[in-house]
Amino acid sequence: MSDADPNKVFVDARASLKDTAKWIVTIVGATIVLVIGGGLVARIADLDWMPRLIAAASLLVLTMACLIPLRAAIDIVAAKLTSFDEIATSDLYLPTRKTVNSWMSKYISSRVGTVEALHAEYLKQSHVANNPAAKDDEKIKAERLLAALQPRVRQIIELSNTEFLRRKFDALVRSTKRVLLVILGSLFAFLIAIHRDDRAEKQLAQPILLQIPWNANVEAAMKKAGLDEKCYVPTRPSLLQLSEKSGLRAGVLAIPKDLGAGCPAVRVIVTNADEVYPDN
Repeated sequence: MSDADPNKVFVDARASLKDTAKWIVTIVGATIVLVIGGGLVARIADLDWMPRLIAAASLLVLTMACLIPLRAAIDIVAAKLTSFDEIATSDLYLPTRKTVNSWMSKYISSRVGTVEALHAEYLKQSHVANNPAAKDDEKIKAERLLAALQPRVRQIIELSNTEFLRRKFDALVRSTKRVLLVILGSLFAFLIAIHRDDRAEKQLAQPILLQIPWNANVEAAMKKAGLDEKCYVPTRPSLLQLSEKSGLRAGVLAIPKDLGAGCPAVRVIVTNADEVYPDN
């Protein structure tokens, strides 16, 4: 479309609204993909009964809440130009006609100062121009009037379609604001419900030597694990981590310097805070 087209501003406005709606579709769609496509849903089956119920309920609420702005945004992106007949007669366009009529009353003659009046006049002159029984001078006059009305009809079509799309976008913004807290809340509840610490002990690919502060609590844990005092005094045993758990350095092997029948290696648990417990 040429830059000289007086209706280009309406075309650009609709394009801008659609582009913004596309971003909303992308964001909402990404939220759904994060939950479903990211494999988070598969964790529900591993949960206990109560967390599973909470996760399923929050997922249902999240999906329903996301569908509200998603459907509205898709409707905007897929919007097409509506005909002049539908604009002038459809009840769906009644709020739009009121806004456009308010503008027309200031800039267009009272004879065609509303969408309805312009539509009626256009139909009237079209009927005369296409009536075989009409006189030649009447047809010529009607065709001249139609030619004069064409730019105005085109302008009103563009203006009405833009106003109609703007109303849809405003409704989308309002609905998104209303459900935003629901979306965030249900997503947070879902992520909390499916989260659980991994209590399974995992073997390390390579054992790790640990260095921890030595104190009376460590000595007491060694005794409870089965290591005699003579086995760590005066030389402390080496601590070799063999496995790990969530929040723990699990599967630590305490190896005395004088390893033997009287001083066997014992297993203890060392936490991330360097606290030692016997591995009973």
